[in-house]
Amino acid sequence: MESYGYCGVDCENCSDLKDGKCPGCRRTEWPEDDPCPPVGCCQKKNISSCAGCETFPCAMMAEFYEESDSHREARKRMERLRNQRRPAHTQRI
Repeated sequence: MESYGYCGVDCENCSDLKDGKCPGCRRTEWPEDDPCPPVGCCQKKNISSCAGCETFPCAMMAEFYEESDSHREARKRMERLRNQRRPAHTQRI
């Protein structure tokens, strides 16, 4: 999960990646007064990504995941990760 943000966005293909330097959520100290919403939420819940959240996708993230193609792909990534963590008999098909 290192190359993915808490929300599932692929950091390596992000438009914010410049000259191999990433201001991404896993590599940056976020100011407490201006956190990226999924960063603050995941850190508060002590989970490694939105996939680990009991309420995935919450209303805030459902809206985020509809904003762009990369965000829609991030949601699919989180759903796959979430299904991998579940026992086979409880996975969504």
